[in-house]
Amino acid sequence: MIALSAGCLGDDTEDSPSNETEPDDGDPGTPSGDDDGPEDGDDADGKATELAGSDSRTYRYSKRSTSPRLNMLGDDAAATDWLAEHDRTGDSLETFVDETDFETSVLVSLEAGAPNPCHELALESIAAEDEQVVLDGAVRETSDDDEACITQETTVGRLVRATFDGQRLTNVSVTIVDRNGESHQVSVSHDTASESAGAESSNSSTETADDE
Repeated sequence: MIALSAGCLGDDTEDSPSNETEPDDGDPGTPSGDDDGPEDGDDADGKATELAGSDSRTYRYSKRSTSPRLNMLGDDAAATDWLAEHDRTGDSLETFVDETDFETSVLVSLEAGAPNPCHELALESIAAEDEQVVLDGAVRETSDDDEACITQETTVGRLVRATFDGQRLTNVSVTIVDRNGESHQVSVSHDTASESAGAESSNSSTETADDE
């Protein structure tokens, strides 16, 4: 059973994607406070609340996205299906997926619309809190002030891998700040870590406006 909640989400158009990957060496890293092992908040079954590490890769494709979305790739089958739908992502994402140990890690993809190719979806923080993975992302411009960039609607994405020290977490909550500075909260949860299928966000729940 897969339970979903999402904020201010919409379906993408049906245009065929043309994807371009952008390997990203930057990563917010493992949050401070995870150095001392699981805290007293672990449940009776010893479910890990410690994030051992994280990594991510950016990608984009020429398909207009109307609202931020979250896709959870909880196992190899779900990740393989996701790659098949993004078959022009190139070697970078395939290698990233191949290197993932789904016994200890989960993959999630974050996506949002952008007005031109000079934007990316930045991962600003990742942590393990209250037995779930909590992420913050934002659509950010990557070009310099004097750099010209043609207007072309696109979808920017980031594939994030979270690795755990102990039993992995399969509940994920994401806040994405879109191109207009508005915050969208999206969450997905799996009843068990063994459930497959890439659970995509749907149209429900709430939206909060960013103060900026």
